[in-house]
Amino acid sequence: MTFSLEPASPAHRLYLNQLAHYLRRSRQILVAWDHYSQRHSDPETFQPHDDDAYGLRQQKRDADTLSAFGRVYHHADELVHVAERQLAQLAPTERTRRYAWQARELRDATQGLYAVRNDWLAVEAALPESAQPGTAAYEEPLAESYAEVWFYLDQWAVHGQVLFAVHALAQRNSTAQAPALAAAGPVHQAGGTLSKARR
Repeated sequence: MTFSLEPASPAHRLYLNQLAHYLRRSRQILVAWDHYSQRHSDPETFQPHDDDAYGLRQQKRDADTLSAFGRVYHHADELVHVAERQLAQLAPTERTRRYAWQARELRDATQGLYAVRNDWLAVEAALPESAQPGTAAYEEPLAESYAEVWFYLDQWAVHGQVLFAVHALAQRNSTAQAPALAAAGPVHQAGGTLSKARR
């Protein structure tokens, strides 16, 4: 796959802003889910008081998280690719190695998201005409797809912040190199100055 996104470009900054929105929203969704789960589960066995109601609320969590990721979804692979390019230009340290591991986790999660999406499109295309949105025949496989995709969305919620850390580190590294290049002075071409006149 060919990627055209350039680090620090207007598009890159826009996609990072969209990711920041997702990270904030996904935290809110998870906090609300944890609150619900604690109130509607047995504190000792952690079993739901009402399996059906609990399952519906879990489906809402999954659907809300996927909706929050919507804008990031289309550029997730590009964001990871840019971070990996930036990391390749940085000196290997314990920190950059940890960042590289997190970037790989995001790459794997992105591939998982795209695979689940393709699987759902195949399932949806195979449904009978009677299986319309709102019917059990449609909503049940859709809920299964949401449940599968939530793991990958959670990986983005856990590791997504690394893309900002990598970008900031790459920008600092670039800024630090600029004075050193300026101090080195202009590079003179060998061979001296050519005479304007022919003899």
